[in-house]
Amino acid sequence: MEVIFSAILMVIMIAVAIYKTTKNMGIDEMLGVMHQELNNTNINRIKENSYMDYTKFFGTESLSDKEFIKKMKIIYSQIMKDKEKEIRQIAELAGCTYPECILKIRYLKQIKKIPEDYFIDEVNGLVNRCSKEEQELLKKYRPYIYRNHLQIPEIAARIPHMPGKTYQEMQNQVLKDLVYLDEKNLIDGLILNKVDGTITYYNNKRKSNKKDKITVNCQNCGAPNQVNRGGKTWCSYCGTIVEDKSLDEKTN
Repeated sequence: MEVIFSAILMVIMIAVAIYKTTKNMGIDEMLGVMHQELNNTNINRIKENSYMDYTKFFGTESLSDKEFIKKMKIIYSQIMKDKEKEIRQIAELAGCTYPECILKIRYLKQIKKIPEDYFIDEVNGLVNRCSKEEQELLKKYRPYIYRNHLQIPEIAARIPHMPGKTYQEMQNQVLKDLVYLDEKNLIDGLILNKVDGTITYYNNKRKSNKKDKITVNCQNCGAPNQVNRGGKTWCSYCGTIVEDKSLDEKTN
């Protein structure tokens, strides 16, 4: 009963806060505020251990912090409610160092509390929203990097074919686009190696069955394709039939 009562009380408190804030607002603005209020409440559920794992992924050790949730709430509120852009100002209000504040903003983006179209401009020390062109670029690559955790050759094979471009040129374009997004801090939860073009994903939950699937490069264009072991498929880039012959080779 106490748990139910507490939940009802929390809902009432949120509703009252939203009503006071949205009294004179339009529906779109009101829905935006409601989303922010709920997100702010959910910050209480953030696990510090998860944040510490995230910082280790980027080669930064973080110490346990008794005011972790408090700092996260202040950072979130400053960006999403007060529209504060100055990272040093946000860090000062939250009681963080400048580098710590940047990591916490990145983590809030990683867990979708702060929208991905916000980016950290470290040169000028600002949190900004990206342009419409950059939003379109994010939209283009979101399914491949956030949902499927693909590597660049796989992305180039699956992305809509650009007429007149070879598979290698498509790979180069994908790498160029991702480097641009990475340098603007618009993609989170991954490390992009700009030398060899490999991507290391944080908390990669992609499920794959290596016993049933094998990667076969198309003999026509060289694009990688996932094929059932011993099976065939159409190349996702050029449409040529791609076949796994590894079982035949073992038999011979």
